[in-house]
Amino acid sequence: MKLLLIGADGVRLDVALPAALDAHPGFAAPDHPADPRFRAERPDGAGAAPVPSPAMPVSEAPAAPTLARLLEGGTILPVWMTPPTDSGPGWASLLTGTTHEQNNVWWNEFVGHRLARTPDILSRVFFADPRARTFAASTWDALVGAHSAGPVIHQRVDQQVGGQHQLMRATDFSEGCRSADVQVRGHAAWVLNHEGPDASFVYFEGADEAGHAHGAASDQYREAISTVDEHVRYLVKAVSERHEQLGEDWLIAVVTDHGHKPEGGHGEDELDVRRSFLLLHQVGDEAGTSRLRSAVAGRGPLRSEDVTPLLLELLGVREASWGADHEVGALRDTPSVGPTRDLAHEW
Repeated sequence: MKLLLIGADGVRLDVALPAALDAHPGFAAPDHPADPRFRAERPDGAGAAPVPSPAMPVSEAPAAPTLARLLEGGTILPVWMTPPTDSGPGWASLLTGTTHEQNNVWWNEFVGHRLARTPDILSRVFFADPRARTFAASTWDALVGAHSAGPVIHQRVDQQVGGQHQLMRATDFSEGCRSADVQVRGHAAWVLNHEGPDASFVYFEGADEAGHAHGAASDQYREAISTVDEHVRYLVKAVSERHEQLGEDWLIAVVTDHGHKPEGGHGEDELDVRRSFLLLHQVGDEAGTSRLRSAVAGRGPLRSEDVTPLLLELLGVREASWGADHEVGALRDTPSVGPTRDLAHEW
């Protein structure tokens, strides 16, 4: 089974797909508290628990019909992000299966990150089988750009030389993220349809841009979610045609890193900002869909660092092992006390 992981930055589930909130009881409240450093300011007398945003306008027509169709033939799990709910920490955790403390990504500047020690999901597929072909396309260069603050997705230059690992970052920002997302969609749909990589990640930023500019309660935000949803449709169609013509089975996963406040913005621990989701859909026969649903039945809510391990499990990827007799990866410098002068250690 091949993987198509789609990252839709800044999408509130209750705006994109409000009916999904009833699909799992874990969507009701976070499964773990936030660090006090990243709590939002509370109204007088409010406790430490995150508070929901004011009620959002609900439309009868779904803002994300593609996501609705994927859910109808798939399943969804709640994912609760660990503050700070900024994009850098969010995607670093989602894509590597590690916590903020492990990857040391706390802000969008990526200062002091440890991403070289926390390989992304595409790299872990490659490490499990070096024949695997991987692909990533992104509007935000921090996820894929060699000269960015990150990147989260490892470059793996040797594999790029032979076309085994392809990375694409948007360059057309003439209309902001709207034009950049269209550029990513076009390139990704072609690669997915004609080359069918074993594992792919495609990222769209348009909803996040609209959330910052207009707020989650705005018509512009809802329209941006619908636009991203249409980009998702293109990618789903690309791999569905491969299944139709070549018989390939694909696991489609859609995830976001945070929501938005009604007035716009994110970063703290508000319930509607921390709430994320993992939407899963298998392109294949009905038996495959049943197996997928059975495999995740009773799971969740997840945390952001649980997403990559779960996807690897569903793909059948198993990590290699090394029976080292020491703590692997630990850095211990020798003390500045000089040699012991024990001749057994003199060479």
